[in-house]
Amino acid sequence: MQTYLPGMEEDGTLNGISRSAWASLAVKSLRLGWPAGLHQARMRLGESYMRLVLLCGLFEDIFPATSELADAVREVNQQDYRALARRETHHGRGWTDRFCELEHEAVTAASDAPQALYMEAKRLGLWLPKRALNCFYTWLQLAPDDPGIRREPDLAPWQGIPAAMLDGHTREGKSAGTAVTVLSGFYASHRKLARLVEAEGWEGVRQRVHGKRRKP
Repeated sequence: MQTYLPGMEEDGTLNGISRSAWASLAVKSLRLGWPAGLHQARMRLGESYMRLVLLCGLFEDIFPATSELADAVREVNQQDYRALARRETHHGRGWTDRFCELEHEAVTAASDAPQALYMEAKRLGLWLPKRALNCFYTWLQLAPDDPGIRREPDLAPWQGIPAAMLDGHTREGKSAGTAVTVLSGFYASHRKLARLVEAEGWEGVRQRVHGKRRKP
């Protein structure tokens, strides 16, 4: 049986835009540090689904220091999007190459031994969706130890979903033939984003992102 979110049409759209696009907005707004995008995604996706998306992003992007995990999880649970947006991701902290080097090992662990990862997450007081397990494995292996690193949040106002968030993970991106953008979450894309952050800072990346919008 298919489950519909409030406001969702039978074809899976929310406000004329696919659910996959709103989910991509949530994922990539966290990556970008954009509170307005996070708030808009929350309005369409609902609290429970949004929490799952952000827990995935916590390990795929924020990659918090082990000493800051509890605080970061609390920010997710309390929907403190400004605080989450200020957390520097692994792209700006020098962890991305090591993160990507563990791709095969992490994907294999998530596929072959998920119960061990679920048990470790439970020990930490977490319930993680399956799609978070590979990045959670990487976080466990690297155990980042650089607390207190913050970035300025992206204060761009809401004017619609930026085109850079409508990649091949969304119905709109597939229709347009846009498989990969500057904000895509493939391992190779994470490496490229880290290089851009190093060269241009988040301000430069954000200028690239906020050029074209899809109005709701």
